Amino acid sequence: MHQPLPGNPYAEPDPPARTGSSSRARALGIGAAVLALALVGGGVFLATRGDGDGRGDGSREPAAAPPASSQGPESSTGGGGQETAGPGSDDDREGRGIDVNAGRKPGEAKAWLGFDGVKLPGKGTILYDLWREGDIVAQATYDEVTAFKSADGTKAWSVRLPGPVCDTPVNASPDGKVVVVYTTSKAKQSVKCDQLQMIDLKTGKKGWHKKLVEHDLSDGTTMTHVAISGSTVMVDQDSTAHAYRVGDGKRLFSTKPQREGACFLKGVAGGSRLLQMQTCAAMTSTQHGRLRKLDPRTGKVEWTYRSKKGWSIDKVYSVDPVVVSLRKRNDYDNWAVAAVDDQGRQRSWIGLGGGKTEFEQCAGAGDSGEGVQNCPGGVVEGDTLYLGSKPKDSIGPNKLVAFDLRNGKVKWSESWGGRQLQPVPVSGEGRPGVIAYARPSGEKNGRVLRFGPGGGKPDVLLRHTSAARKTETFMFAGHTLYADGRFYVTSSRLDGKSHGAEGDDGKGRMLSYGR
Repeated sequence: MHQPLPGNPYAEPDPPARTGSSSRARALGIGAAVLALALVGGGVFLATRGDGDGRGDGSREPAAAPPASSQGPESSTGGGGQETAGPGSDDDREGRGIDVNAGRKPGEAKAWLGFDGVKLPGKGTILYDLWREGDIVAQATYDEVTAFKSADGTKAWSVRLPGPVCDTPVNASPDGKVVVVYTTSKAKQSVKCDQLQMIDLKTGKKGWHKKLVEHDLSDGTTMTHVAISGSTVMVDQDSTAHAYRVGDGKRLFSTKPQREGACFLKGVAGGSRLLQMQTCAAMTSTQHGRLRKLDPRTGKVEWTYRSKKGWSIDKVYSVDPVVVSLRKRNDYDNWAVAAVDDQGRQRSWIGLGGGKTEFEQCAGAGDSGEGVQNCPGGVVEGDTLYLGSKPKDSIGPNKLVAFDLRNGKVKWSESWGGRQLQPVPVSGEGRPGVIAYARPSGEKNGRVLRFGPGGGKPDVLLRHTSAARKTETFMFAGHTLYADGRFYVTSSRLDGKSHGAEGDDGKGRMLSYGR
């Protein structure tokens, strides 16, 4: 997950570096010439070759799981591991000694704190993307995907995997399914993230399982990412991407590196649109980035956006409308945001590398090898980009700034109560404006606010409890989500001592407020 802002006394320890996190950079630089010589042709080709299992439909028999004594019973539909339905292990919630509603005052939202009993390695683990589906919210950590009931935080179900998770998509398919990447490798270096598992969030049941195969130098699995668009999941294997049908795992198409311009895949983004990010002519004076919109059913390239020379596309803030961040070559702090129209043309350019008000890409979270859509601190709503400014100190106050994506100009800038404000991703909300999280500070409890499209005084939607303040503070650098009047915030990682349970700090893994 994202690294905490430097100097934050409340931040959790840095997550362990993901194995292979530098392989993409090496491939784009030193390895680019080798790959270019090794590959013949480019573009998109339909999947006519099997994935090494001899079956023409692209599906695969489950990989052999580790012994049942260490992994639990094997699922009949998945790649091993264990499924557990029902609240089960959260029935002892009252016995954990943590009451986040103690002393709750009139007008304060009711809270719940989610735990799990996943046994973690001593170095801990990160927490992955949040998914809201029906009456549950789900998230993966280490070797398990866990769903909590939105209303009260009791465990709805959990799915145990045969090995640690490597990556998850930021969104589920329209029918509530996700495909996660995990590893069964025991190696300490060059870990193969080569196992795919589909999970139905509505039921907590595992579907198809597939083992990825490295066919040549361009499709390594040490740095595998996934993105879902419609009924398609795209798997980013180094410089090659393979698309599969979410429902049954059938391979649909693949894309290869482009010889023209020496362009290599940097990442994939999903949602209502399927995007591929590329770095071209890496480590040269003509280095630039390209963004391609693909038809998720066929892989046809519908348009390509090309950045200015000397700039590389770094992160995706939004796929609809398309909004990306870029960095200047050899000048890491010089960054910008570009909005792209439906034909792949640049709508606006917002320079953020200087000026009176400072901004940090992804709110200074850094990058520990996650996908291109994992970037906190920015939210897009309609024709507006909302960014939190850089505070003078890591937990101090800042401003929420709205940018007009039609022309790149500032619409408004607001502060509130001496707090640090963070725009929050929203699910299922149709009202204009932006939801903002006012983080707890000192003796001040957290708040959830709504700023209208014109700025001004915000509405206070949720007032957080004092009893949860310490727990909430420890979740400083984690995921946030607002859905159906309820706010969720998670830790960025769990250490090996607390593993989402009471532990030394009693901070749990997910905190939620609602009325």
